[in-house]
Amino acid sequence: MNQIRIPFGMRDILLDECTAKKQLQDRIEQVFRSYGYREIETPTLEFYQTYENAFADAQGDFDDREMVKVIDQDGKILAMRMDMTVPIARVCASKFSKIDPPYRLRYCSSVYKMRQAFAGKRSEVSDCGVELIGLDSQHDIEVLCCALDTMAAFGLEDYQLEIGNSDFFKQACRALNLNNVQTKTLADLIDRKSMVELQDYVAGLQISDQASTFFIELPMLGGQPDVLNKALAYCFNDELRQEVDSLLHIYDALKELGYADHVTFDLGKVPHLDYYTGIIFEGFVPGVGHSVLSGGRYDQLLNKFGRDLPACGFGVKLDYLTEVMTPEPEPTVTLYYPLSKQVEALKLARELRKKQPVKMVVRENGDVEVSK
Repeated sequence: MNQIRIPFGMRDILLDECTAKKQLQDRIEQVFRSYGYREIETPTLEFYQTYENAFADAQGDFDDREMVKVIDQDGKILAMRMDMTVPIARVCASKFSKIDPPYRLRYCSSVYKMRQAFAGKRSEVSDCGVELIGLDSQHDIEVLCCALDTMAAFGLEDYQLEIGNSDFFKQACRALNLNNVQTKTLADLIDRKSMVELQDYVAGLQISDQASTFFIELPMLGGQPDVLNKALAYCFNDELRQEVDSLLHIYDALKELGYADHVTFDLGKVPHLDYYTGIIFEGFVPGVGHSVLSGGRYDQLLNKFGRDLPACGFGVKLDYLTEVMTPEPEPTVTLYYPLSKQVEALKLARELRKKQPVKMVVRENGDVEVSK
């Protein structure tokens, strides 16, 4: 039976779903091209040490049990790429060392993560995305606009981009001199919105009542843009207020650009503490129980490869979107012919294919006939 089965987390994509996926990819890549992003491809296999270096000292971001690993002929450990951001960071540090930034790069490639049986996610997905490398956070709005235009290209009316800022949480932890264990524990409880555990844990910290209220309220600071004004009331220093002000500035710009109906905020979005360094965002569509687009600012990653460049980007998981999309009909003509007139039919089909696809169908008798 193993001869006709496929590994867990993998799947075949067939017929209409494959067509829908390709059509969606074409629309997304058209948006990327319109923003001036140039295509890049990286190998499916990377050295394991490339990812190990990228996530050195990460607090929970790197679990090598999720990686698909193989051994090469020299005994070195290789890994199938688990994202595209790390390989692109490697390329920018090595191949682009003599090219001045910024770099606007786009990709569409398969990425691999081994998933647990109950996770409900796939081990191989097609990831289409962009990376804007070499420009600081003043250019976050450009990336967010690209993300929103990409979601509009899905062709689904009701979509939302949920924006947060990882520095909002980290600034609070630094101001209170919380250690790594305390920071990681708080991040996990806030991300899971485990309110009872969070209240109990905060009560055990030696922090002020105002700071305690900040952490307890943080998981609830999500929703429409007016939640940003609510967040200001819980800020206990100027640095936190500046982070909220930066989000208010982003919202004002997006509103002026006509995106307001598709933007929400979540200041309790706090995972990936060592990966992201500023805004983080996720895109959601009806019918899919998790984000289909995700990204953010990661100003420290390229420094791991020897180039200190700011960066921001996002990726779209195509395979999750095709579940809720119907392919657009592709105009095709059918050419009927008897085998006795096969050459004649092939000549006609060759001319017709200059304008549209042709499907050839054999019939027992009759003449060569074209039907739309």
